[in-house]
Amino acid sequence: MESTVYFKGLVTILACAGLFLLLAIPLILRKIPRNSLYGFRTLETLKSDRIWYEANFFFGWGMVFSSLTSAAAIIILYKLAVLTPDQYINSSLVILAVPIVIAILLTLLRIQKIKDTP
Repeated sequence: MESTVYFKGLVTILACAGLFLLLAIPLILRKIPRNSLYGFRTLETLKSDRIWYEANFFFGWGMVFSSLTSAAAIIILYKLAVLTPDQYINSSLVILAVPIVIAILLTLLRIQKIKDTP
Protein backbone atom coordinates (compact mmCIF):
# COMPACT_ATOMS: atom_id res chain seq x y z
CA MET A 1 0.00 0.00 0.00
CA GLU A 2 2.82 2.42 0.79
CA SER A 3 4.30 2.16 -2.69
CA THR A 4 1.07 3.57 -4.15
CA VAL A 5 1.39 6.63 -1.90
CA TYR A 6 4.88 7.24 -3.26
CA PHE A 7 3.85 6.70 -6.86
CA LYS A 8 0.75 8.88 -6.53
CA GLY A 9 2.87 11.63 -4.99
CA LEU A 10 5.36 11.34 -7.83
CA VAL A 11 2.67 11.48 -10.50
CA THR A 12 0.86 14.38 -8.83
CA ILE A 13 3.96 16.55 -8.50
CA LEU A 14 5.09 15.73 -12.04
CA ALA A 15 1.62 16.58 -13.39
CA CYS A 16 1.56 19.90 -11.52
CA ALA A 17 5.09 20.72 -12.69
CA GLY A 18 4.07 19.89 -16.25
CA LEU A 19 0.99 22.10 -16.00
CA PHE A 20 3.05 24.99 -14.61
CA LEU A 21 5.49 24.52 -17.47
CA LEU A 22 2.72 24.65 -20.06
CA LEU A 23 1.20 27.73 -18.44
CA ALA A 24 4.58 29.47 -18.53
CA ILE A 25 5.09 29.23 -22.28
CA PRO A 26 2.52 31.87 -23.39
CA LEU A 27 3.85 34.20 -20.68
CA ILE A 28 7.41 33.84 -21.95
CA LEU A 29 6.25 34.39 -25.52
CA ARG A 30 4.40 37.54 -24.42
CA LYS A 31 1.16 36.22 -25.90
CA ILE A 32 -1.11 37.06 -22.96
CA PRO A 33 -2.43 40.63 -22.83
CA ARG A 34 -3.33 42.31 -19.56
CA ASN A 35 -6.35 40.58 -18.07
CA SER A 36 -7.88 39.64 -14.75
CA LEU A 37 -7.54 35.84 -15.04
CA TYR A 38 -4.18 34.67 -16.37
CA GLY A 39 -0.73 36.03 -15.73
CA PHE A 40 1.19 37.70 -12.93
CA ARG A 41 -1.44 40.19 -11.78
CA THR A 42 -0.54 43.03 -9.43
CA LEU A 43 -1.63 46.66 -9.34
CA GLU A 44 1.56 47.58 -11.19
CA THR A 45 1.28 44.94 -13.92
CA LEU A 46 -2.36 45.76 -14.57
CA LYS A 47 -1.56 49.47 -15.03
CA SER A 48 1.05 49.14 -17.76
CA ASP A 49 1.58 46.94 -20.80
CA ARG A 50 5.35 47.34 -20.48
CA ILE A 51 5.37 46.17 -16.87
CA TRP A 52 2.81 43.44 -17.62
CA TYR A 53 4.83 41.85 -20.40
CA GLU A 54 8.19 42.20 -18.67
CA ALA A 55 6.91 40.80 -15.36
CA ASN A 56 5.11 37.91 -17.03
CA PHE A 57 8.14 37.10 -19.18
CA PHE A 58 10.28 36.99 -16.04
CA PHE A 59 7.68 34.99 -14.09
CA GLY A 60 7.24 32.58 -17.00
CA TRP A 61 10.94 31.73 -16.86
CA GLY A 62 10.65 31.43 -13.08
CA MET A 63 7.85 28.93 -13.57
CA VAL A 64 9.96 26.94 -16.03
CA PHE A 65 12.84 26.79 -13.58
CA SER A 66 10.46 25.97 -10.70
CA SER A 67 8.80 23.19 -12.68
CA LEU A 68 12.08 21.59 -13.67
CA THR A 69 13.44 21.91 -10.14
CA SER A 70 10.31 20.37 -8.62
CA ALA A 71 10.29 17.53 -11.14
CA ALA A 72 13.95 16.71 -10.56
CA ALA A 73 13.61 16.90 -6.77
CA ILE A 74 10.53 14.66 -6.61
CA ILE A 75 12.16 12.08 -8.88
CA ILE A 76 15.24 12.03 -6.64
CA LEU A 77 13.10 11.78 -3.51
CA TYR A 78 11.06 8.97 -5.07
CA LYS A 79 14.17 7.03 -6.07
CA LEU A 80 15.76 7.42 -2.63
CA ALA A 81 12.69 5.94 -0.90
CA VAL A 82 13.92 6.93 2.57
CA LEU A 83 10.83 8.72 3.91
CA THR A 84 7.66 7.45 5.49
CA PRO A 85 4.50 8.02 3.43
CA ASP A 86 3.50 11.04 5.56
CA GLN A 87 6.98 12.55 5.29
CA TYR A 88 6.97 11.91 1.54
CA ILE A 89 3.62 13.64 1.01
CA ASN A 90 4.65 16.64 3.11
CA SER A 91 8.01 16.83 1.36
CA SER A 92 6.27 16.60 -2.01
CA LEU A 93 4.14 19.62 -1.20
CA VAL A 94 7.21 21.58 -0.13
CA ILE A 95 9.03 20.52 -3.31
CA LEU A 96 6.15 21.85 -5.38
CA ALA A 97 5.45 25.03 -3.43
CA VAL A 98 8.85 26.44 -2.47
CA PRO A 99 10.27 26.96 -5.98
CA ILE A 100 7.11 28.68 -7.20
CA VAL A 101 7.00 30.91 -4.11
CA ILE A 102 10.61 31.89 -4.82
CA ALA A 103 9.64 32.68 -8.43
CA ILE A 104 6.78 34.86 -7.17
CA LEU A 105 9.02 36.75 -4.74
CA LEU A 106 11.71 37.29 -7.37
CA THR A 107 9.09 38.54 -9.82
CA LEU A 108 7.81 41.03 -7.26
CA LEU A 109 11.37 42.31 -6.86
CA ARG A 110 11.74 42.45 -10.63
CA ILE A 111 8.56 44.52 -10.93
CA GLN A 112 10.07 47.08 -8.55
CA LYS A 113 13.15 47.33 -10.79
CA ILE A 114 10.99 47.61 -13.92
CA LYS A 115 8.91 50.36 -12.30
CA ASP A 116 12.04 52.33 -11.46
CA THR A 117 13.37 52.08 -15.02
CA PRO A 118 11.99 54.68 -17.44
